[in-house]
Amino acid sequence: MKLKEVDRTAMQAWSPAQNHPIYLATGTSAQQLDATFSTNASLEIFELDLSDPSLDMKSCATFSSSHS
Repeated sequence: MKLKEVDRTAMQAWSPAQNHPIYLATGTSAQQLDATFSTNASLEIFELDLSDPSLDMKSCATFSSSHS
């Protein structure tokens, strides 16, 4: 059963389990071609909201850089 999904090709890390709300950080590396054909590095923070019935996770913050 799928609860939530993030359509990213990226490394990910969860916030500590005892913290609420729960966040997921995803990061990509510069100079690596991804599914969107971007070669920028990016860091994106998502909030896990299980009360929302959609599969999407809400993006809370995004940072992009052309440097790795």
